[in-house]
Amino acid sequence: MYRRVVAVMVARWMRRTGRERGAVMVEMALVLPLLLLLVIGAIEFGLLFHERLTVASAASSAARTGATMGIREEADYAILQALEAGLYNQVDPAVIIRVDIFKADPVSGAKTGQYDRYLYQPLAASCKWSPCPDVDEDGPVGTWVPSSRDTTLDDGGGGLDVLGVEIIYHHTAVSGFIPGIDRDLTERALVRLEPGVFEASGG
Repeated sequence: MYRRVVAVMVARWMRRTGRERGAVMVEMALVLPLLLLLVIGAIEFGLLFHERLTVASAASSAARTGATMGIREEADYAILQALEAGLYNQVDPAVIIRVDIFKADPVSGAKTGQYDRYLYQPLAASCKWSPCPDVDEDGPVGTWVPSSRDTTLDDGGGGLDVLGVEIIYHHTAVSGFIPGIDRDLTERALVRLEPGVFEASGG
């Protein structure tokens, strides 16, 4: 009799355990995809945020370099070199679409029609930018070359041009599961040119 009771109890426990195990498997099948999506999403947005911070910091560093270079011929080249350094010299042509060095509206900070546009082409023999702003090669090319920038401080405290550095780049998603991550982005930095640092393009 005792053995029979024990056998019945063991059989009931095994059936209940089997049902619970089945329920756990069903719950796991429902929850696991959502959990994986959350983890992948956190990784994707973390990488995107890190890349944006890095590019924004590099743009700020490049703009500050431009402010101190004034109207020197090599200003644009120095700006692009500062940008490369800010990106830890790991500039990727699949990432950087273009860099514009532009004259910004002094009030709104909006981009005007005066700018120099550079494309990153690391396969070039010497200069990695096209057109090459190095004075020994192409020199600055565009509608806002350094020699045309205003570094004269007038009596009212104005007159200085506002220099902007705009970087358009592409962020590539790691997983491809999260929509809207794989896209082109823009980072921009503005700085007012320092007054009368250089009297002539030669320094």
